[in-house]
Amino acid sequence: MWGAFARQIFAYLLTRRGKRALAFVGMLSLFFVTALLSDMQLYISAAFTGGLSVVLVAMWLMQYWRVKQHDRLREKQRLEAAARRLAAAQEREQRYDRAKARMADTVRAAGAVVSENTIGVARSSLDAARSGVTSTVATAKSGVAAVTVSVVSGVRSGVGVTKSGIAAARSGASRAVDSLRFRRRSGAAGSEPV
Repeated sequence: MWGAFARQIFAYLLTRRGKRALAFVGMLSLFFVTALLSDMQLYISAAFTGGLSVVLVAMWLMQYWRVKQHDRLREKQRLEAAARRLAAAQEREQRYDRAKARMADTVRAAGAVVSENTIGVARSSLDAARSGVTSTVATAKSGVAAVTVSVVSGVRSGVGVTKSGIAAARSGASRAVDSLRFRRRSGAAGSEPV
């Protein structure tokens, strides 16, 4: 447990803040040692430790002053950067506004042109549709007439073919009957007498 506690203290002392705290504690301990030495009437040793402690206080104050000056400079730079970012953002916003206004004007102009052209295109499309419907109806009528003619001629030719087929069948049947009669009369083998 004490080892973990010592590691934490050592890790803190390695940081910049820890080093400053250690220097401050060392300075205070030198003041304490100076007070003890002067109380024991060891003035030469007390003067030496007092001088060291005064030098350390002066160095600590100078370091503190430098850190504060650096912090002020960093804060000033941060404020300047924020002001530059703000100015850039305002400039960007103005550019976006100008672009939006230009785009809105362009869209309005295009809308007016499109609406004018749309009316003309709609009229011409309506006329084309009317003429297309008329030609389609005429084509359909001619197609129906052609189909009617072809069906009628097909039926007529079918009737003619059927008649010729019936005539051929009759003639074939009459030949077959005649040949049967001829065979019966002639008494050919395998035929039955009448």
